[in-house]
Amino acid sequence: MNIDIYLLDSNLNRIHLIDTYDSLIWSERYNDLGDCELMIKASVENLQMLEESTYITREDSDMVCRIEKVVLTTDSESGNYLIITGYDIKKILNQRIIWNQTNFNGLVEDYIRKLIIDNIINPTDNNRKISNFILDDKVGFTETINQQVTYDNLGTKIQELCKNYGWGYKVYINDNRQFVFKLYKGKDNSDYVIFSDDYENINSTNYTDDGTNIATVALIAGEGEGVDRIINTTGSGNGINRFELYVDARNTSRTIEYEELTTTYPNGQQVVVNDITYYQVNGVNIAILTINDDNISAQLTDNVYQESLKALGDESLTNYKETKNFEGSINPNQTFIYKMDYNLGDLVTVENEYNISEEPRIVEIVETNDNNGYFVEPKFEYTN
Repeated sequence: MNIDIYLLDSNLNRIHLIDTYDSLIWSERYNDLGDCELMIKASVENLQMLEESTYITREDSDMVCRIEKVVLTTDSESGNYLIITGYDIKKILNQRIIWNQTNFNGLVEDYIRKLIIDNIINPTDNNRKISNFILDDKVGFTETINQQVTYDNLGTKIQELCKNYGWGYKVYINDNRQFVFKLYKGKDNSDYVIFSDDYENINSTNYTDDGTNIATVALIAGEGEGVDRIINTTGSGNGINRFELYVDARNTSRTIEYEELTTTYPNGQQVVVNDITYYQVNGVNIAILTINDDNISAQLTDNVYQESLKALGDESLTNYKETKNFEGSINPNQTFIYKMDYNLGDLVTVENEYNISEEPRIVEIVETNDNNGYFVEPKFEYTN
């Protein structure tokens, strides 16, 4: 049974319904970009329909894909087809870089929201603004971060942060035809949802224990040249179990705009100690101030700058861990049903015939609907 597909115009209005097609591959990803591929019969009418359309979606999914490629194939034996491919509109985030140096000290969730506000919703340059892009309500995540970032790709940075903290993110379209950014976290269903040969609900598995990309200690090099370069280290490991990583943080600057300083570290005050003017928060020296008339320049103190370097090192190390992956093809109608018993981002239990059992997170769901039937292929990921 085919799932109804809708085509949207550039203003996010539904303009066409597709209820007959040869195949649909719908790949949703938890903290990466999803994509889709649709194959329909080639015709003048269908070509005209696609020329009028910008986005593709379906009723039972939050994912909306921007149509990026249309291929017309002709074959005298198998027939003529249109193959339409698109990418998850989360890719909008990848259209922006973090334009200005951004210093942040606080909740990671607020950090992500600030990056989106500064670079999409309310940027200094109005040409960068997407007028119908908004933020969903806060989730209430409690993880904190102290970080400086400049010129990174916005989408890549958000993706890195979400992977580090086990979060998912999506951009969906609401009833007001707005793009809405949302953070979320999957449920822990590992005690209830079990994919195993014993339950006869898993068709095949591919288990990988990958230790090829490991680092346990990071050396972070900040401002300066040669022997004057400011460095810090983070992580642990001894002897043969120590794997070292170099992090080039020369673009992480001690210099910070005064307005950015007071925003990043609020409720501070200026204090003079031994003829040096500091910006203090709760008695801690955050920055050294130089005041000339109405102009105030600021440099982060050694301790605060070193904390920033260490945080950058800790974030980098999260990308160099041993990973365990379970990929599998499951029976979508046996025992557990997708979107009823489990969903993208949930923790589940996966077991194979060799008594390998993990509680991974579902990071990808690929649905295939064609003449051979309907199939669900999840990708499970477990990181120590």
